[in-house]
Amino acid sequence: MGAKNGAWYVGCCWALMASLFALGVMSIVWMALVAGLTAVEKTLPWRRVATYRTAAVLLGPGLLLFVARDAVPALTVPGAGETGTMAPMGS
Repeated sequence: MGAKNGAWYVGCCWALMASLFALGVMSIVWMALVAGLTAVEKTLPWRRVATYRTAAVLLGPGLLLFVARDAVPALTVPGAGETGTMAPMGS
């Protein structure tokens, strides 16, 4: 029964798991925020209202990221910034 439920969850929520993995690699703060929103959304008694509000809350940062990438706090885009030069080891 556990394997069947696990397979169902992977089948229906693979995109959520992939996005949480990507967010976790980029920013643990954003991953925790999205995971917390999802947990609250799933445990509230009025799920439909919570689902639409969660979508609206996540649409805001998504649009902000699309329009002004540097305006989203605590988000690092790989290869977007200048890297400082370090002295070689042993010198």
